[in-house]
Amino acid sequence: MVSGQDVLDIVVTSMRDAFLAVTVFVAVMVLLFSWLQYATSGRFVEYIQTHKKLQPLIGALMGLTPGCGGAIIMMPMYARGYVTYGTVVATLIATLGDSAFVLIGAAVADSSFIAPMIAVHVISFIVGVSWGYIVDASGTTPSMPLSKFGPKFGEDLIPESDEETSPLEDLSREVPEGIGYKILHQGFLFWWAVTTIGFIFAVLLLVWSGQDADYELKLVYNPLTLDGFITWVGLLGTTLSVILYFAQKNWFADDTEATIGDKLHSMRETMVHAASETAFVTFWVMIAYLVFEFTMLFSGVSEQDMARHGDGFIAVVIAAMIGLIPGCGPQIIAITAYTKEMISFPALAANAISQDGDALFPLLVRHKAASLWATVHTTIPALITGIFLLVAGISF
Repeated sequence: MVSGQDVLDIVVTSMRDAFLAVTVFVAVMVLLFSWLQYATSGRFVEYIQTHKKLQPLIGALMGLTPGCGGAIIMMPMYARGYVTYGTVVATLIATLGDSAFVLIGAAVADSSFIAPMIAVHVISFIVGVSWGYIVDASGTTPSMPLSKFGPKFGEDLIPESDEETSPLEDLSREVPEGIGYKILHQGFLFWWAVTTIGFIFAVLLLVWSGQDADYELKLVYNPLTLDGFITWVGLLGTTLSVILYFAQKNWFADDTEATIGDKLHSMRETMVHAASETAFVTFWVMIAYLVFEFTMLFSGVSEQDMARHGDGFIAVVIAAMIGLIPGCGPQIIAITAYTKEMISFPALAANAISQDGDALFPLLVRHKAASLWATVHTTIPALITGIFLLVAGISF
């Protein structure tokens, strides 16, 4: 019999763990990589323009950076004719979007995830670079999706490069209006304050990892105890993150052209949108935790049973198909399933290669055919790689 206390305990632990086990580490990484993009964006554009033969390699490196910012930056460059279609494909294959932060956070909290975290990034990068050069060498474009030997569908409407202005100027900027904008821009400092406190306690919990991490919930509800106080910090942090998530009004994607444009022009906006991006990750991780815990609670299925269902051919195919969905939300759930040991490493790799993060949205606006075929051209290597890893018995 499921009691109300069981349900409450699951909600409390899911909110607490989403913040203290994921959010606080993600926040540090998001802020770091957002700052790097802010500091180096201009020099990067100049470099990639003058190194045509390295573009798929550079695109994969941009996609490899955690978050969606690096991949989104490449899309207006393709629309301007600065980079090849193979570069776009390489970028999208290599990116894990915001789900990369979930995997890195898991590696920080549990050393057993370090090897798979490194492996899936290396595999995505190698596949991205290889497939990007294959796409360019074969003459594959949105108008010739089956390579130069296949039929042609229309024309590739790519304008000539404009050397006088940066393609980053094509990125739109946020319109400062609405209650959501005010919440984000007035509440982000409070969110960072709570997150900083949470980060300190999360690091202390890692130091104290020899103790029982699953402390008794009867202590958790008492804020006068250390465990209770830490839990309430987690609950407050997750609550604030949910508020920021709904304030940004983007349910499946957090990074947009407007947010990237803002981050590249202002350090304050970088901090605002780093908070917003982390809040987005927190929300979807919390949803994933709740789904997994309630599934086991009401179905009676154990973690071992769920893991067996996620360790096969069908799991690889489903993970790759989830990657077809634009946005980072569903992908975060897929990656969280791996950190919960619900799916296998081949399924993780298939999802990582197939997914395009939030970068597909700006490409969709600028070049619908390219966005459509890009999802196909990233899913094919995802299935090939996932099935190869499965058949070869390669796992971590």
